[in-house]
Amino acid sequence: MEPAPELIPFAQRVMKNFMAGDTGAIIDAIAQQPGSLLIGIDDEEWYEGFDTISAFLRVQMAESQSVGDFDDTDLHFDKIIAWKEGSVGWITCHIRALVPGVGPHSGRITLVVHEEGAHWRIVQWHGSITVTNEAVWGHSMPTSVDEILELVKDYESPTAAIADDGTVAIMFTDIVGSTAMMEELGEHKWLEVLEWHSDVVSEWTAIFGGTVVKGQGDGFMLAFPAIGTAAACAIALQKALREGLSGVTFEVRMGIHCGNAKSEGGDFFGRTVVVAARLTGQASGGEILISQLAQEGLGRSFSLGEARSLSLKGLAGELAVSPLLWR
Repeated sequence: MEPAPELIPFAQRVMKNFMAGDTGAIIDAIAQQPGSLLIGIDDEEWYEGFDTISAFLRVQMAESQSVGDFDDTDLHFDKIIAWKEGSVGWITCHIRALVPGVGPHSGRITLVVHEEGAHWRIVQWHGSITVTNEAVWGHSMPTSVDEILELVKDYESPTAAIADDGTVAIMFTDIVGSTAMMEELGEHKWLEVLEWHSDVVSEWTAIFGGTVVKGQGDGFMLAFPAIGTAAACAIALQKALREGLSGVTFEVRMGIHCGNAKSEGGDFFGRTVVVAARLTGQASGGEILISQLAQEGLGRSFSLGEARSLSLKGLAGELAVSPLLWR
């Protein structure tokens, strides 16, 4: 199982076409298979097989156009995640839409897709409108990532940082120019920024099944059981951190390497760790440097910049690396 960033624009295009009433484009995105399934938000919206789904879409989308015209700016993706295994992929979107004549609504869409030649097509579409836990269960439940992390902080992580084959993907992060920032902002504001930065790193690392090995506020060492999740987490972190806090923005550099490492006392040791740390030191602000060895585990799921060779302090020879593109 690996991240599938190429499926994100596919899902965005499908949802925009759906909201815009482009029936032909939506039907073309559905797999022409008897096992294709569409589950809508209404209790009776359960349609099996391509012929039934296409008939439903033609009728419903024709009726929805009577409500009013839709604009692309009325659709917002709060969150979208995509993964795949071989020729099968799945995408989950949390969307907000301003429905003409109706008002704002939020919902979740899950698409299961498979490859048909050069195209991805939908074999299952499941839509839902968000409701509160109180409305369903009669009482509140923990929902935010912060609440969940607080509740499980004393539990042993369910996902080991070491893969079954004994390898681990190590990533280091580092705020560029942190000392100068501290002097410029003053200690109180700087500590606020560090706390926010730490929260963001911890949250996204947990989401991608990684482990925060150690950190000092302006930099962290993270471990993942798969290089794909490490790369996906690095991109998510860069996008989350670039917004900054209350007008304070900064750049973060990152380095990723994978291999065998000794695990002891909640920490990792060995050449894999040293290489990842040295890569981070060589990266520019906003750059994610990934070693050639780690790249081999990414497949075609990520875009890489021009390769280059680096001499790393304390290590013999040169190491081939490439920037992992995210902007």
